Amino acid sequence: MELTRRDFLRLMSAVAAGAVLISCKPAATPAPPAEEKPAAKEKAEEKPAKPAKEIELVWMCRTSPEENPWEEEIVKPDFEAKHPNIKIKAMIIDQPDIGVKREAMIAAKQPLHVWSPNWGGDGFASDRCRGLLENLTPLVESSGFDNSDFIPYTWHCYEFEGKVYGVPQLTCGSYIYVNKDIFEEAGVDLPPTDWSDTSWTWDELARMAKKITHDYDDVSKAIYGIAAQTGGDPMTQLALPWGRDCLKKEAYETGFYEECYFDDPVVIKSFQFRHDLIWKDKVMPDQSINEALGELGGTFQSNKLAMQGTGGWGHWAYYGIWTKEKAGEQAFKWRACPIPYGDTAVEEGYEGPRAVIYTDPWSITAGLPEDEKEASWEFVEYLATKDAMWAYSKATGTPPVLQSLLEDYFDLYKGDMTHEEAKEGFMGPYKGYGFESSNHLLVRWEELNETWGNTMDPFWTGPEATAEEFLPKLDKIMEEAGKKIKEETTCKV
Repeated sequence: MELTRRDFLRLMSAVAAGAVLISCKPAATPAPPAEEKPAAKEKAEEKPAKPAKEIELVWMCRTSPEENPWEEEIVKPDFEAKHPNIKIKAMIIDQPDIGVKREAMIAAKQPLHVWSPNWGGDGFASDRCRGLLENLTPLVESSGFDNSDFIPYTWHCYEFEGKVYGVPQLTCGSYIYVNKDIFEEAGVDLPPTDWSDTSWTWDELARMAKKITHDYDDVSKAIYGIAAQTGGDPMTQLALPWGRDCLKKEAYETGFYEECYFDDPVVIKSFQFRHDLIWKDKVMPDQSINEALGELGGTFQSNKLAMQGTGGWGHWAYYGIWTKEKAGEQAFKWRACPIPYGDTAVEEGYEGPRAVIYTDPWSITAGLPEDEKEASWEFVEYLATKDAMWAYSKATGTPPVLQSLLEDYFDLYKGDMTHEEAKEGFMGPYKGYGFESSNHLLVRWEELNETWGNTMDPFWTGPEATAEEFLPKLDKIMEEAGKKIKEETTCKV
């Protein structure tokens, strides 16, 4: 099946990974680079391990065939060997169940120490607002924690009012993944990897898709031009490339909003453009075709799609599919390209964000006893070391958040693209062309997303539906939802 963040209807409700996976999901295991990075000197070697008495830490993890061996076979034994007084209990739970389980544990005051707020539940902003996350600033300062190697954007992502509530563990932007082989066979030039190239527009993408698409209604013969996610982040994903945001900047800073702009003419245009790719231009698979392609291994993996617009989890989901060992006769080469500009953005000289970024942190439960808090921080510090992060990247294919590891990471794709090609395409969102996903920044996001889906599902699945009809209604409904949440919520932090 295609790796998406919501099912197809959720995909058809804004610009992809399972019904509840809104954060990046590792899926493939790359081969290690030719040369290992030199081991970083651990803090545990510089001073006695803390605490003095034995403590068991509960580390909440999601079910993953790539991540779980890393957690149980690499992290746990290595950390415990370096910190003999601290034992790690990896609590592995299916991601759809994490939010409910975590709520129950916290309410019952059961031990829970280290976890990622973006895995299940309402996300970071809600957990921070409810006072569930420890302010890590004193721990960062007292331990002399060095954050200079982090991609700068990622480190500041989970600060609030100058306080740190999470240490980045993974990050990815959003991209147009391109099947090089299909482009070559169609005689169409590849899209650029340069994010500043204003010739790369949605109009140009549509032109390419029309030239490539054929036999739309016969999946066995068809090649499709584009499948662009529409549900990973409905608040921002479609309008940003056109130089618009549906919320004010303050909403992402505070977690709340009372006014939105889905009825802006440019926003309406951006939604209608995407709808037309499905129902008018016939270059994007509809729901039934998407399901059929999923049976062939995935929409992109089927080798029947020229371009896939989705989150950066594609980097590891598609890793190795250029080899017959990984993909058999469906093997093909690909590269990651920028999210295109909308024509309005080009006309207005817009140079802001076009891609949604998904960054997940490790956080610590607030209010732990002092010795458990100290032990939890020792563990988070360990997870942030160069050795631990590179082991994670090798085991899961996830991009590292440490700048010193990125060059080796890009070399993993040398069988598919050049080093510079991989680097330029991947790094664009972190050079001013990306913005963090609203589900990480808005309070009670799941409620907002459900409201969105109930309103917009008929738009994406209706051939005759128009954005001009749906978007003004959506604007009123989402404004009412935002006001209701703000009125009902009192933040502890």
